[in-house]
Amino acid sequence: MKRAMLHRFMKKTFILLLLIVSSNLFAQKNKDIKVVQEFKNKVSEFYTKYKLDGFVTYKGADINMEKNTEFPIWVDLQEGRWYQFCVIGDPEATKFEMKLAKADFGNIVTDKFRDKKTGEYWTQFSFVCPRSGRYLLTFFQRGHDKNLLGHVAILQRPAKTAEGQQVTYTLK
Repeated sequence: MKRAMLHRFMKKTFILLLLIVSSNLFAQKNKDIKVVQEFKNKVSEFYTKYKLDGFVTYKGADINMEKNTEFPIWVDLQEGRWYQFCVIGDPEATKFEMKLAKADFGNIVTDKFRDKKTGEYWTQFSFVCPRSGRYLLTFFQRGHDKNLLGHVAILQRPAKTAEGQQVTYTLK
């Protein structure tokens, strides 16, 4: 009799634990869906904004990132071209860092971002390329999750006007 009671108790405890674990997993999954949707909305917002401003996509992709690991991206840029860089991180990450460098220049742009007041998990900047060549863009995130969301978009102004005239930009 004691054995049967112990067996029923263990069975009920196991079922209760299974329900708790499965409900936690379900809650986590819903949270992830919300985070992913927030991320996708921000990516779409940037593309829409800059396309309306006359930029065209040069390079852009989601990147699978691991926390505390710098992600390198090599980009060929042309002198006199106007680029718009947008870097979007995981909404749940705690620290972000983006750098743009060229071997003979060093770091040209460095941005550490994560404003606790506004909750921003993205950065953007314009860049008129001073010299053609290969540039290194690196993106770093710190967070609680091992795998983090990331997106890098590089847009540019068209090289020619609607009339076919060549366009270049210079910094003054």
